[in-house]
Order: sequence, then C-alpha cells, then structure tokens
Amino acid sequence: MTSIARQGFSNLTLSRIAGHAGLTAGIVNFYFNSKEALLLETLKSVAEEFDHTVYSALDRAGSSPAERLRAVVLASLAPEITEPRKVAVWYAFMSEGHARADYQEICGHRDQRYFTEIHGLCREVIALANPRPAISASAIAHAICGLIDEFWQDVLFIGADFERERASNQCLAFLASVFPWAYQMPEGEGADPQHPGAGVRKPAIRRASTDDLSEVARLFDLYRQFYQQPANRRGAGVYLDQRFAAEDSVIFLAEDESGRAIGFTQMYPALCSVAMARYWVLYDLFVDRAARGAGVGRMLMERARAHAVESGALRIDLETAVDNTIGQALYESLGYVRETQFHKYSLNLG
Repeated sequence: MTSIARQGFSNLTLSRIAGHAGLTAGIVNFYFNSKEALLLETLKSVAEEFDHTVYSALDRAGSSPAERLRAVVLASLAPEITEPRKVAVWYAFMSEGHARADYQEICGHRDQRYFTEIHGLCREVIALANPRPAISASAIAHAICGLIDEFWQDVLFIGADFERERASNQCLAFLASVFPWAYQMPEGEGADPQHPGAGVRKPAIRRASTDDLSEVARLFDLYRQFYQQPANRRGAGVYLDQRFAAEDSVIFLAEDESGRAIGFTQMYPALCSVAMARYWVLYDLFVDRAARGAGVGRMLMERARAHAVESGALRIDLETAVDNTIGQALYESLGYVRETQFHKYSLNLG
C-alpha cells in the first residue's frame, strides 16, 4: 500500500515494492507471480477490511434503522479504513478500473452493496416519520454517499491533518437535516458526535442590506468560484450593489454567534403568465465550507420560503446541477418537487 500511495501504478515495480517492505524482489516474486497479482490481492485486502469495518458496526448497532444508518455513516470514516495510504490505494484502483474488469468487479460490488444498504436504511427511517414526508430515499442515499466521498477526498489531499471528528459531526448534522424526526442536530463546530453540545446559539438569519455589501460580496465571490468562475471580489460587489439599488432581488444572510457571515441565499421575483401570479426564483444558495453540515442551508431556505409566503407568491422555483445529490436531498426534504413535465431551454446571447 505504501508503494501505491507513493508511486502510483505507472512507476510501480516489484523491486520498489520489495524495497518499501524491506524484502528482496525474489521473495516477493516467490509469493506473487506478477505485479498484477500482487495489486489484485492488495485491492481484495482493502475491500475486505472496508466491508468488515462497516458490517461489524451494523451488527453492533441493533435493530433500530436510525441507529444502523448512523453506524454505517460513522464507520465509513473510521480511522482503520480512512488511513491516508489506504484511501490513496482506493483512488488509484478506481482510476484504473475502466481498463480492468477484475478491478471493476471488486470496486463496483463494494459500491453497489454499500449504496443498497444505505438506500434501504433511508427507506426505513423515512417510514418512521408520521406523517410520512414526500422525500426520496434514493436521493438522500446518493447524497450520503457523496458526502462520504467528499470527506475521503479530503483525506487524500489533507492526509494526517484530516479532522475526522469534525467530518463525522457534519455527517450527523446532515442526517438531522433530512431526518429531523430521527436524529438530534449537533450544535456547534467540533461537537462530540455522541453527545451533541447544548447552549450554542444557532446561526441568525436576516435580510441583507447595503450595510452588508462587503460580507455578502465575499460569500458571493466564493459561490461563483464554486461554479468554476474566476475570483472577482470587486465585480461581485458591483453586481450586488446594483441589486440593492434596484431592489430587484432579496438576499438573506446567515451569521454565526460572532456576527460573521457564513452563508446566503438570493431570490429574484418573477411572473407566471398562465397563473397570472407572482413567484420567486431561488437562484443562489451558498454556505461557507467551514459552516457546512450544521443546517445553515436549510435555515436559509426556510427563511426564503417564509418571505415568499409573506409576499403572496404562488411558488418558488430553483434549478440545480444533476450531480448535486446533496442539494437535491435537501430540496426534496423541504417539499420541493422535481419538474418532469417541461424541458428547459436556454439561448446564450454572448
């Protein structure tokens, strides 16, 4: 594993593997006929360890669907399977999977079994709610898997400095966001996942004004960078200043207990000719990376909904990327319904 993590596949040789293991190339060759055979056994080993860690946690969790789902999520970030070398090994094999049927079979089987388990547990947790909400177990299961993948990528790039406890806490916060009847929201950054802290003030949500231009522009610039736009703090400020002056959008700002802005949402008014009524387009939603997983996005969207109701609007529309499974799970948990009757067209005018 050390050899793969350091060298990758392209520069890997049996002699280098032997060197890292403190063995001779002859001894390694004695037990494995080729480099490919050794690599395959390595993949099988890490896959078996992952399965053992996750399903042992499931066995210990008992029969409660909520506790079993919690156990799977926390076990997925366990130190023994998210040690940086092992994560690097996983990603190395996945990158080679398109050309190797044997790698595809092992990685694909693990991923499919893992998703099926989480999907089934999500369905069981949804069934516990009374009344049962109109949310998609599949979308939430994809979001959970995507969240775990994001933290595994953090391990890959951050290494030993990865904050595992904080990542676990954010996963639990996500579960509480989509399944509030089954989980308690951990409050505060770095709270103990087993014993969520008490007495921490929730973020304040208020309507932004020109006095907040600098802070909103900072977040708006980060939001645009998330969508692959170049950093342009000044341009963000000019655009938002125009919105405040024209009063053609409404922005809600989330602030932590120190008063620092940690998230925002921006809505634009629109008209529906068929219904002859006003509605709102929720165009922007962004939460600072350090504040994610604490329900800030949900709070912003709930405030946006309240404003739309207060204004007498017919509905709120939004669009999101097809691969934004975390966002889709949040929207559907708040009652948003995916549009299936209309196609979206766009004409780029330069």
